Amino acid sequence: MSQNHKIFFGILLLSMPFWWTLNIFSQSTEDFFLFSELARNPQIFTAQAALEAKVQKVLPLKRQSAIPLKLSSASALTVFVNEKTQESKILFKENIDKKLAIASLSKLMGALVVARHYDLNEEITISRAAVLEEENFGQLRAGDTFITRDLLYPMLMESSNDASASFALKIGMSNFLNLMNQEAGFLGLKDTFFVNHAGLDPDIPGGAINYSTTQDLFTLTRYLKTFHPTIFEILGLKEHVLYTKDGILHHTMENTNKLLGSTGWPTSVLGGKTGWTPEAQGALVLVLQSPKSKGYLVNVILGSSKKFQDMENLVNWVFSSYTF
Repeated sequence: MSQNHKIFFGILLLSMPFWWTLNIFSQSTEDFFLFSELARNPQIFTAQAALEAKVQKVLPLKRQSAIPLKLSSASALTVFVNEKTQESKILFKENIDKKLAIASLSKLMGALVVARHYDLNEEITISRAAVLEEENFGQLRAGDTFITRDLLYPMLMESSNDASASFALKIGMSNFLNLMNQEAGFLGLKDTFFVNHAGLDPDIPGGAINYSTTQDLFTLTRYLKTFHPTIFEILGLKEHVLYTKDGILHHTMENTNKLLGSTGWPTSVLGGKTGWTPEAQGALVLVLQSPKSKGYLVNVILGSSKKFQDMENLVNWVFSSYTF
């Protein structure tokens, strides 16, 4: 290094405290004049706050580069819910008021009935009538006895019709259905109706079937997440060990929702519920945390021949099409 370079760097090092002090002074001066101006004209602060509020209200903002999305489902909906303000905004919709069969998404309402009308600490025994239910996906046996709250796990995670039937038979099938429809009315689900506890297809073609809309299912999902977080915690579990009332290991359950824990998205999956019957086809609710943790995204798909693929496409589209 030449002598001139040494002199230059020496001067630079010696002058750095001066420039640092000058920068702090400049920033302090700017802050002083800013606060002085706000004191004289508080409407500036009010206007700025109002502008920020308006910006927050329009977010998420759709990008101009967003392309149309085509799904195989008969109906689909994505709604952003701001947890701070509780305001919601539809990000994608397709036939959201169309009444469609909902298969095992019916168990979301069944879980709400149990949470609101049952003693969760009571014992409940699986009956032979319950295990004779068709299309069962769990491993419950006649005579198994559980604590009521624990039986919610196989009903929601494994979509067990045996568990759902056990809840219904405890108070009588008709009484259980009345409560399901009563709760639907309480929540204002005007396009939702239940004729059985689990969402089964009718025995006779063209017979009555549980139906709802993606709009109503969003309302139900939001209510469960807000007021019954325990139910939603179950919906977010990939695995869980089930014990009988005596503390004996029954089996380890795996959630039917294979999108839980998906690592391909920028935010985490909070929970969801699957459903399928030949008549309803695929049904799926999936809730994710929104980017920047401002709230959450409720995604609902009904009448899909490939529900998981449709849901992946929907969520990918939302993340690529909106600025949060």
